[in-house]
Amino acid sequence: MIGFFTRAARPEDMDAIAALSDEAFGLAFNSRDESRLIRQLHADGDSLLSLVAEADDGSIVGHIEFFRILIDGEPLAAGLGPMSAKPGLQKTGIGSYLVRTGLEELDILGETLVFVLGHTHYYPRFGFDAETARTFTSPWSGPHFMAIRLAEGGPDSGTLTYPRAFG
Repeated sequence: MIGFFTRAARPEDMDAIAALSDEAFGLAFNSRDESRLIRQLHADGDSLLSLVAEADDGSIVGHIEFFRILIDGEPLAAGLGPMSAKPGLQKTGIGSYLVRTGLEELDILGETLVFVLGHTHYYPRFGFDAETARTFTSPWSGPHFMAIRLAEGGPDSGTLTYPRAFG
């Protein structure tokens, strides 16, 4: 297992985050959409929390992005994604640590709901489920669209508006 620690992403990390994202997602999707999305979320001020996993040698080996989602026009939820770990280091716990740390930080910040569009075998281990997301109107639906309630409060339904970066 590689040694790493998490910290808030800094503006000077953006190129390394984009390269990591391109490397991680490009292998699977032959696309740079995820790095474009991250850059746009930051440029538009829609990034709510951005964390990196930094290896002992100073390289960035993981990243997770959380962004603001509006519910019925109000800033009442967060979205998770993209999240990536360096190929070759995937399935070593970096991603799981980033998700857990990010959810803890959001809870401290007072967020109550977090949505994700992701793998049905990965995100439920953190408490995400499709049933929680089902009552919200969104561009997505089905088993891959999940949510977690971090705390009591917040709406039980409503229309979700995603940042402009999502097109």
